[in-house]
Amino acid sequence: MRNMAIATRILPDGLEQGVLDSIACEFSKSFAELERSAERTIAGRSFVFSQYGKELYPCFEKSDAALAPGCIVPVREGRPVASVDSTCVLVGECSEGALYAARAAVGISYEGTLRRFFRLGPLLALASDSGLTGVEQSCCSSELSAIAADSALAERVIRNSVERRVVEALLKGEEEAIVVTDGSLSHPLGQLRGPPPARGNAGTSLVGFSKSSSLILSETVVAALSHAPFPSYCKLREGAVTTVLAKFSTTGLVFRVDFAPGGEAPERTLGRMLWNDAFASGYPDSLKVAHHLSVFSKADDEALKAYVTRRFQLRPLPTFSLRRIALGSFRGGG
Repeated sequence: MRNMAIATRILPDGLEQGVLDSIACEFSKSFAELERSAERTIAGRSFVFSQYGKELYPCFEKSDAALAPGCIVPVREGRPVASVDSTCVLVGECSEGALYAARAAVGISYEGTLRRFFRLGPLLALASDSGLTGVEQSCCSSELSAIAADSALAERVIRNSVERRVVEALLKGEEEAIVVTDGSLSHPLGQLRGPPPARGNAGTSLVGFSKSSSLILSETVVAALSHAPFPSYCKLREGAVTTVLAKFSTTGLVFRVDFAPGGEAPERTLGRMLWNDAFASGYPDSLKVAHHLSVFSKADDEALKAYVTRRFQLRPLPTFSLRRIALGSFRGGG
């Protein structure tokens, strides 16, 4: 990084070197600023390096004896745990817009056993410059433009919209329940941004369960929970959303758990979850089943494409890999 300016010396004659020299100088100054910031924030810290987008879990060997996590005490009362997960995929696109398919699933556990499950969809949604149709979603004009231009963003918005509708329906039920959604309740792009959904029963709780979070990289807390010989938790944040790190089985993993306002105390909700769901590796079975039921298989993908081709009289175009042809390879052979 410090030798960035050297790369400009190999430019061919006729190209003004000073143009890129100024950019290299600017990048060097930015790197110097980064160094100062990194010295304050991450220097000397335990660090998890990425592996091509995979969700990784840290292994902390040492525990801080001064930190005593709380014990999750089972609340031995039957109460359904309804967990929701969803998936959205790009089906295809043309110059006028892109077609997406979404699916949501619900797994319900009760008194330690998975009792029921539901699968909703696939639902089709069309994203174009004129808006998003097929799912209910209130977006401003700039957001709609971004959705039409970015398939990854569109998939997230559609998935969140579908999942929010399912969560709202479960929360409106008259029976007391614990509704669990996959992900953080406080994420700015999450499905629960804005006012929390209304509850049909004051005893119903809304919980967000996260597999990945920067909080799980907190060495002191995670190490203390991992070494605790019992299901345990540590409360980290209180406010509009209360956040804890929790371990639901003696040898299980530690996960982030968010609690929406308006429910009972988080400690009691944790106890109800421990009693009413099963936790292989510390992850709730109801949410695991919801995840597997919501994903699209290769057969689903082919069936969807066949359906929309017939229903909308589409003309499939032959395709090829753009990146392989355009970028080629430095190893020879194209």
